Amino acid sequence: MPANRNQAVQPPDRPLLRKPDRLWLHYCSALVIILCLIVATYLLNRTMVERGLLAAADIVKSNELVVSTQDIVAISDDLTNAPAPDFSDFDKAVTRFETVYADILATQIRSDTLYDHFFGETAGLHQRAREFLTVAKQFSGAPPDVRRALNLRIRHIHDPGGLKAELLQTATLVARQIEAEAVHFKTAQHAMLAASGLVLLAEALFIFLPAQRSVQSSLNAMRRTTSELRASQTRLKEMNRQLEHTVRHHQLTGLPNRRSLTEYLTSTISIKSSDEWSLFLVGLDDFKSVNDTIGHDYGDTLLIAVSRALKNCVDYEHLVAHVGGDEFALISSEPTRYLVERISASFQDPFVIKGRRIPINASIGYLSVGDGTKQPLDILADAEIALKYAKSAGGNRIQAFTQHLRDDLSMMQQLQLDLMDAIHNGEIEPWFQPQVRLCDGRLHGAEVLARWRHPTQGLLTPDIFLPAAENAGLMVDLDHAIWRSAMDHAKNWETSGIWRPVISLNAAPDTISDPYLLERFLLSLQRSGLESDQVIVEVLETTLIRGKDDIAAINIDSLADCGIALELDDFGTGYASLSKLTQLPLAGIKLDRSLIAPLPDQAADSVVRAILALAAELGLHVVAEGVEENLQAVYLNDRGCRIGQGYGFGRPMPAAEFTIWLEMHAKEQLHAGPDTTRFA
Repeated sequence: MPANRNQAVQPPDRPLLRKPDRLWLHYCSALVIILCLIVATYLLNRTMVERGLLAAADIVKSNELVVSTQDIVAISDDLTNAPAPDFSDFDKAVTRFETVYADILATQIRSDTLYDHFFGETAGLHQRAREFLTVAKQFSGAPPDVRRALNLRIRHIHDPGGLKAELLQTATLVARQIEAEAVHFKTAQHAMLAASGLVLLAEALFIFLPAQRSVQSSLNAMRRTTSELRASQTRLKEMNRQLEHTVRHHQLTGLPNRRSLTEYLTSTISIKSSDEWSLFLVGLDDFKSVNDTIGHDYGDTLLIAVSRALKNCVDYEHLVAHVGGDEFALISSEPTRYLVERISASFQDPFVIKGRRIPINASIGYLSVGDGTKQPLDILADAEIALKYAKSAGGNRIQAFTQHLRDDLSMMQQLQLDLMDAIHNGEIEPWFQPQVRLCDGRLHGAEVLARWRHPTQGLLTPDIFLPAAENAGLMVDLDHAIWRSAMDHAKNWETSGIWRPVISLNAAPDTISDPYLLERFLLSLQRSGLESDQVIVEVLETTLIRGKDDIAAINIDSLADCGIALELDDFGTGYASLSKLTQLPLAGIKLDRSLIAPLPDQAADSVVRAILALAAELGLHVVAEGVEENLQAVYLNDRGCRIGQGYGFGRPMPAAEFTIWLEMHAKEQLHAGPDTTRFA
């Protein structure tokens, strides 16, 4: 039994510190205390030295005062019997006595004992000193018979039992005072030394010893952990193999991922450097709507079904990879035409997912590689460019990569980089095209159009830089910059008395959908000084495709409530429903130039008359774009169109040229005609 008790299992070592991770706080606390004690000791020693030096100076001053009194007595004795006395030395001695004594009164009296010595009832040092000084000052200017009496008085005050003895006693009292302070400081030093010893002892007992125990306990725990890690090494190797497979394959479809595709491209380039092969990127069109409408479970299952369909399009030695959320890649040496036909055929019929038929289209971007000069990432980037163009063209398209696509993309990216600085530097400037009342030929207003005066590429039109602004998300900033500049020019024309302007501002869909549109627009309008009836906002039909309750519709209602007129731009080219004309507070519509150019063709005439009749029924004014001939202007006026705009009245002009145009034609009757240079 005793042996069994001796062999009992020992409990594992426990660290003495409950929170060893906070051990540094104990170290810091002890260090701060020791530093405070060191600083206190230093200050105490410094104070002792300073007090000693001060006491020594006081003793010197007291002795100097004694010497001064002796000099005054000795000089006064000599001057009493001198036939022609010189009082300069005597006056210097008196002045020195007065100065030193005043200094002693200011710096030496630092204790009650010294105060009683100078001003106490029993001791009259201060009284004797003042009396001595008064008599000494009278001595210099007294006649010979009076000087003898004053000399006796000086000697009487200074006698060994008088002022001299009290001045000598002053030095003794100062010495006693510094001795008492030294005893006090020495006691304080002993106390701080004892405190330092206690702190060091406490640090040893409560910090270093527990730390040592904690380190030992941690070492024992590390030994046990080492044995456990060695036991799990086999399991970790297996998990690493599984992880490697996960890293190289898509988690949902199990197909090789982008990393595997890149490695495969590298090996393919080296092996098939002399053979021609192709890389295809297949992107599902509008796949997000599947997830949003019927759920992510259906979307995931659809991706798995698409991956299986694409694997059936290639031979087993070719690669199918899942490189993105809805993008797949195929590498094949088969002729491009046949593989594209099979891929397209696999998307002709809807996919059956959980008993539900889901139609889906796909865009394809591809390129052929044969010489092996391109790097894998470059090949993949070229295919991405081709796929991007296929999607941007409307989807469900096949696009081969060409260098022209990359050049266009590079130019677009460079424009995006330059556009932000261009907006801030004022390179985007407003141009103005006149709008004329067709009934009397008078100037009605002007449409504001954007132009970019690029520092290296010259003047750029909107069809070149607006796509870059849309891709870069800068349409809102661009519109507001154009609006502010146009409002400032318009106010200048009004202030100059040239014309009370009415300007039409184009608003991009992103701008109309901006939650802060109303605040920014009204602030610009207020700063410009224009009235609300001098500004018209033009919106595109594509902006109104979304429901009545979206931000665009809310902003349109808010602008209308503020008295801002709104026009529907390019009417007849979009696909907004006619119900939008009644649901939204529009003031007018603009007929696209494609409807005006064929006039007076009978088919075009029927369409225009129908639109004008509808607008009149709804109380909307109509602006006709693209008016180039007077015959068109007369025709439109006869059918109820109020306003015309086009090269026949004037081309878009920068602000300076439009100012000259206004000075010439703002108050004239205008007629449309082919000679547009008159108004440019």
